Formats: sequence, structure tokens, C-alpha cells
Amino acid sequence: MDGVIMEDLFEKVEKDIKKRVVVSWKEMSETEKVHFINQVSLALSVWGADKNGKKIVVEILKTLVEDGSTNLSDFGLYVDHLIGVYPLVDDRRSKVKRASLILEGYRMKNGLPSVPHKELGS
Repeated sequence: MDGVIMEDLFEKVEKDIKKRVVVSWKEMSETEKVHFINQVSLALSVWGADKNGKKIVVEILKTLVEDGSTNLSDFGLYVDHLIGVYPLVDDRRSKVKRASLILEGYRMKNGLPSVPHKELGS
């Protein structure tokens, strides 16, 4: 591991976004937390757990809460979206696409929703 702590990567993230991530975490059930952790772990194992790989995780979390999702276990739903909007080198792009397919399978196997958790009106 390259010693990059996720806190360091959240340094430049707006306070409101960080707060919404923390609130989402606190409101999640233990099962949802496990699904979130599993999805992030799967993604990092495919696209790499280096600094750039962790930046991708942070970018997905930002997109997730900006979109109004209220549950971090929606993580896997936002990976595909990232491919079209986040600058990725070709090698990483193919790994993110692969991770997206693996996460889709994980979500189906575990009966997770195919749409984000959002409050009415979001």
C-alpha cells in the first residue's frame, strides 16, 4: 500500500459533501455498511488501491451524495457513471469498466437495488 490515507484525499472535498457522507454512514444499517465496504474493496482490488485508485473512490462518493443518494451502499451504481465523466487513462478505464461489471454482479447476487436510495423530491 502506498500509505495514502482516505482522509488526505478528502481534504479538498467541500465540507457539505463530507458531512453528507458521514450522515449517510451513520444512518446506514450494519448490513448496508458491509455492502458498501465490500463494493469499495472489490473496486479497489480491480482498478488498484494506489493513490489514483483511491481518488476514484472519493470521486464516486462525491457524485453519489451530489446526486442525492442517501445510502453509501449505492456505490456500485455510480461506477459506470464515472467512466464517462472522470478523466481516466486507458489502462485504468478498462479496469474501472471491469469493476463496474463485477459490482453489478455483486449487487444482483445480494439483491441490492438497481436505483439509488433517494428521498422523495431529490
